[in-house]
Amino acid sequence: MKNLIVIAFIATLFTRIEAQENIYLRGFVYDKEANNTPLGMAAVQIKNTQLGGLADDNGYFEIPVPKMNLKDSLKISYVGYQPKMLSIVTYKEGDTLRISISSAAETKQEAVITSYNARGVLLKAIDNLRKNLYTDSIIQTGFYRQYHKENGKYVRLIEADVSVAFNIKSPYKYSFHELMQVNKQRRSENDERNVDANNHGDHLADLLKENPFSYNKNTFMNPKMIDFFAPKFESEDSVQFVIKTQYKESSSAKLEQAKIWVEKETFAVLRIEVQKYPNPYYVKSRYANNSIWKLVNETDVVELEKNNGKLFVSALNRTYNHHVVNPVTGDVDFIVEETFDLYFDEYETDGVGALVQKGKYSEMSDLYLTKYKYADKFWNDYDALDDYPLREEIKTDLEHAKPLNTQFVESGR
Repeated sequence: MKNLIVIAFIATLFTRIEAQENIYLRGFVYDKEANNTPLGMAAVQIKNTQLGGLADDNGYFEIPVPKMNLKDSLKISYVGYQPKMLSIVTYKEGDTLRISISSAAETKQEAVITSYNARGVLLKAIDNLRKNLYTDSIIQTGFYRQYHKENGKYVRLIEADVSVAFNIKSPYKYSFHELMQVNKQRRSENDERNVDANNHGDHLADLLKENPFSYNKNTFMNPKMIDFFAPKFESEDSVQFVIKTQYKESSSAKLEQAKIWVEKETFAVLRIEVQKYPNPYYVKSRYANNSIWKLVNETDVVELEKNNGKLFVSALNRTYNHHVVNPVTGDVDFIVEETFDLYFDEYETDGVGALVQKGKYSEMSDLYLTKYKYADKFWNDYDALDDYPLREEIKTDLEHAKPLNTQFVESGR
């Protein structure tokens, strides 16, 4: 009898383990009314769960799903198209679904805002981007500052006067195939002990790309993505709406939340804040690479200001906190926090092409390694240092051995 009980227990245990195993659900989404052309960015989600993902530009999706969820239906949706529910109970590993969806009869009416719900306001704001934003070539010049913190102490500082040449090609992309020019720079000594700290990329270039108006088609600023981000009103006053969105794609390692400030009179986007965290719904793919950098949180901010009736991006900020994990022990060796600020105060819209040709613009700033001669008079007269003073705790940590002015000079040799 005992043996029968043990066997029954083991059988039950294996049944539970098997039920919790993941299967990779693969397939393509097509536009039925356009000769079955691929429908990129279509949302694919297991009904009543947080499991899901997005189709790529070829309409292809691949999402990890626990086998037990195959009893649920698969929902395919896309802005302007009729959602489709599909049974996947008979799906087997290695199968490829081919799903066609049709446009909704109300598609042409979606741009008309009949009531001020959050979805409608955000769609209107996106639709008005070309009207509200300055949409021609421009060079913006301003102050860039980046500082790093390691295990609670500030260990590096870079400051620069930079010019960035932008060109808008799409109403949904505020630039950014940008070119950069470092006019003046200065650096503190590098006191980072993390051995991977010397592998920094170009954070100024990365900061520009974090702007939600640019590059990434998977953001809430893409009208085709609105429903997947589930916009809701957080607050409003007589001047503006504040809209909150949340993105829960199970195939993404990051959980993304955002707030968007929209001016009521013009439906202009005035400010964007994006927060990213490790995604608790994320199921790691078997092909995903391990990294010693583990995200704790990240915040990205875009601010805009009006000049001659048009909006310009006036400031960009990015702060992230990572744990650096020992690849052998799995312990956290370093807690790293890095902040990147860029404040624009000058705009040049005439003869941008000629100015770029005369300058030394490139796709990378190379602020870590570029040789420079410290310009004492320039920095003494630089107004941005008064407008954006360095926090005292940063200065205190960095001046552990010698004054910052001495470090700036020595680092430039």
